[in-house]
Amino acid sequence: MLPDKSSRRDSSGGWEGSGRVAVTLALGGVLSLAIGALCVKEYLRTRQTIGLVKLVSPCTVAELADRLPGEVVELKGIVRCATPLTSEITGRPCVYYHSMTTREYVPASGDGKGSSFRQRRSEKISENEQRIAFQLEDATGQVTVNPFDAEIDARKLVDRFEPYAGAPAGSITGGGISIEFGGDSRTLGFRKVEHAVLVDQPVYVLGVLQDDGTIGPPPEGSRLRRFLISAR
Repeated sequence: MLPDKSSRRDSSGGWEGSGRVAVTLALGGVLSLAIGALCVKEYLRTRQTIGLVKLVSPCTVAELADRLPGEVVELKGIVRCATPLTSEITGRPCVYYHSMTTREYVPASGDGKGSSFRQRRSEKISENEQRIAFQLEDATGQVTVNPFDAEIDARKLVDRFEPYAGAPAGSITGGGISIEFGGDSRTLGFRKVEHAVLVDQPVYVLGVLQDDGTIGPPPEGSRLRRFLISAR
């Protein structure tokens, strides 16, 4: 029987067709394994969080007196703070905020190959994140929450684009800092995004009761306990 033409050796003595297919399959397999591993990791993390929330029964602030330090507790209430932060962009009273300003522009030189096509780009020019301890208040009392090391799901306060009408070269101020850039790019404007946990607004906390009676993170290295704060 004659060998299949697709499997015949090339002039150098190698299985040219089979070799290329094997390399392609090998690369595809490695890429698939990497993507699969990332998906499994995120799935397990999400499932762990959901499972933890299902295992923990909600309690009131007053019921914390019956809980032991180290226990995971779930609380819902209102954010209270006598000396709150002021969010950088919107100026709202809060106990946590994350603000970011990016510059959106097009390179004046195009794609570098003589083409007139210019792709819109962006670069981060400022970012600020602040958090402070606050009181969670419900109908039965108040408890201090120390948000350091917490995963915070904050409320989006603003996401706006501000067109820039100035000259394409020189110095401008954006996000509280001065930015220098020359004539090799054209600034279109600035996008400002801010998330925050506002004072006097509802909040959800899943954390660990500490020895001093506050709510905080689990011990270092703990895999079965989480510290979550959500303002949505």
